[in-house]
Amino acid sequence: MKYNIAVVNVVNKKKKYAMNKDLNGGFGTADTYNDTIYEKILGVIKKKAVKLPIISLAFLMGIFKQQDVNAKYYEGVLPTEEPHIILIYGSIIDYKHENYVCRLLKSRFKNSIIGFIGPFPSVMPKLFSDGNFVIVGDFEYYFLKKFNDIKELKGNIIVKEKIELDSLPTPEVKGFPINNYSYFPAITTKPFFALQSSRGCPYSCSYYCVYGKFQGSRVRIRSVENVINDIKYLHKNYEMKGFQFRDPTFGIDNNYVTELCNEIKKLDFKIKWGIETRVDLLTKEKVKIMFDVGLRNINIGIETTDINIANKNKRLLSNINHQEEIIKYSENLGVKISAFYLFGYEGDSKQLMEETLKYAKKLNTFLARFAVCTPYPGTEYYDKVQKEGKLLTDDYEQYTEFNPVMSYDDLKVEDINIMIAKVYKEYYFRVKYILSFIKWRIREFWL
Repeated sequence: MKYNIAVVNVVNKKKKYAMNKDLNGGFGTADTYNDTIYEKILGVIKKKAVKLPIISLAFLMGIFKQQDVNAKYYEGVLPTEEPHIILIYGSIIDYKHENYVCRLLKSRFKNSIIGFIGPFPSVMPKLFSDGNFVIVGDFEYYFLKKFNDIKELKGNIIVKEKIELDSLPTPEVKGFPINNYSYFPAITTKPFFALQSSRGCPYSCSYYCVYGKFQGSRVRIRSVENVINDIKYLHKNYEMKGFQFRDPTFGIDNNYVTELCNEIKKLDFKIKWGIETRVDLLTKEKVKIMFDVGLRNINIGIETTDINIANKNKRLLSNINHQEEIIKYSENLGVKISAFYLFGYEGDSKQLMEETLKYAKKLNTFLARFAVCTPYPGTEYYDKVQKEGKLLTDDYEQYTEFNPVMSYDDLKVEDINIMIAKVYKEYYFRVKYILSFIKWRIREFWL
């Protein structure tokens, strides 16, 4: 029997802040800034400017297309005809509303089997008990390799295997609200989508980072040939011209980067794209090769400048001289740098947070994101904090990266809230930053 399947990405229209469920290793992030006028301005801009697709759902739709399954994708709307199976993507930032939608669909479609998929339901399946089942693990692997019969869809379905990216077909985006997606101002070209050339992260920051914990430490590569085919397909069928690679550490293999750029150069159309990586994986030569074929944004995690804090939190810092050299070179070339910083590490203090802000202003990168180091379920950091009795709430929708959800030895929760409000005001509302932003926007016309 062939099944009709509905894949649902729930959009909570009651939330007034930016929510992106593909970020943070697929757990999702919500930009719940404080209530200052400066943060309200940034919040409005962010909600309109950054709207990312969930790349794993596009791969899932590609699997169903390859299998000749009658599958439809829904984002921001719900099915009107009863399918056999409904798959709802679950997130940490909106799980209550996602469960509400599940109950709503259950009441509407009495015969449908409804389940949850995604990294967060895999870690906390008990929070998604409104469904008939939860796929605990890699849902792409399950539907590509294991699923046979609708009768299997009950309870917690454990998937221990990880998908090899070259076994995935080209992502299918039929039904996705293509024109809504944006990564402004890092990537200004539209239509915009996300790509993925690898999964997995071998670095020790998996102690607190969801990417390494859920995707695993082994880096799985999607071949250059397949990535190029993905680009060609999305451009030909949807006129995609802007992309952001959703790899946690793009370009871990130097030969891969060179080969990919050589193939992008052969395309008969131009693209602009961005990556996320560690700065110590970059060289001037590598940046230049990528820039020449459309690289325009690099996300890097600086997080802290204090070596003792980094060591305590199992974070390997990049060499600071190399870091500053690459940032300066990239921005002079025409590649925007989006730098990520964290407050509220174990051992953090008011003085150290001030030093982080001072360093961020010194670098004056095109974008800077300041967030709260959050103990996410499934990580060793969470287990440690929970064991020590430091968790302040089990309302996981508060785990947005902007709410302190634990107590600290040398800080008060209010100290972090005050600092978050301060950094966004002092970073983005400086004359030096505003002038540099204007220069970038003018410069983009020639890049």
